[in-house]
Amino acid sequence: MNTVYKKNNENTLEKLLKDQNYLWNILFEQARDGIVVLNQSGKVVISNKKFEEMLGYSSRDLQNMHVWDWDNTFSKNELLCKIKKIDYLGHHFETTHIRKNGTLIDVELSNSATIFENNKIIFCICRDITQRKINEKHIHTLATIDCLTGLYNRREFISQVERQISSTKKYKDKFSLIMYDIDDFKFINDNFGHLEGDKVLTLSSKLILKNIRNNDIAARWGGEEFMLLLPHSNISNSRIIAEKLRHLISGNIFNLDISITASFGVTEFLHSDDIEILLKRVDKALYQAKMNGKNRVEFLT
Repeated sequence: MNTVYKKNNENTLEKLLKDQNYLWNILFEQARDGIVVLNQSGKVVISNKKFEEMLGYSSRDLQNMHVWDWDNTFSKNELLCKIKKIDYLGHHFETTHIRKNGTLIDVELSNSATIFENNKIIFCICRDITQRKINEKHIHTLATIDCLTGLYNRREFISQVERQISSTKKYKDKFSLIMYDIDDFKFINDNFGHLEGDKVLTLSSKLILKNIRNNDIAARWGGEEFMLLLPHSNISNSRIIAEKLRHLISGNIFNLDISITASFGVTEFLHSDDIEILLKRVDKALYQAKMNGKNRVEFLT
């Protein structure tokens, strides 16, 4: 019985393999990814149902379309150049597609080319990676952002400083660090509760973010300590910025019965510095501000 069943299966498979057109249609239409075949001018030759569902177009719609009608990342000329370069070895990249309803999706493309009746045709396997991109972004946020203040966390800030050091040495540029600390923060927590203390950290962080440049980087260093990286800024400019931020914090109303102040330490990167020396120096400048009465700016060069 089993032998007969096995033989029938083998005969069916052999027949199926001989009927390549039928097999192609099964694989093409039942593929889990969208598939679209283009000619060398970028026009659609044929597409499967999955691709039509991805973009929200009917097969009739797509037959009159070119790849640049739905690609939202590359220009017509760029896409034609890509088509020209694609060969049988394949070409892989990510892009965004615009659906018929105007929404965008992230797509991973695997492309290969073949010659059919002296004409080049391109096979594009299109995988919707929108959810994957959302998940990656979420994981990146969890890994780099302080969940309370929305600023970078300590680990990410160190990475940013290391990159800035490398860039500054390469281009003989300059940058500065500012380290600041909310004064008497333990007193705030002890007398008003940790919830109010968290509000002070959150509100002061928002205040700082609103008043620094777009390319400046702010981070929570730990507890009530914070860091600022100021690219292309020397010690003189950074001291002025630190004074401005100090005044903003001391003049802000935090809805507590006490005034909230912060102490600031400032230093400029020297080309003989490594990251450890730089961080120690800005920490020492902040310590001096604390020892000299708080609610002040101190600097070390």
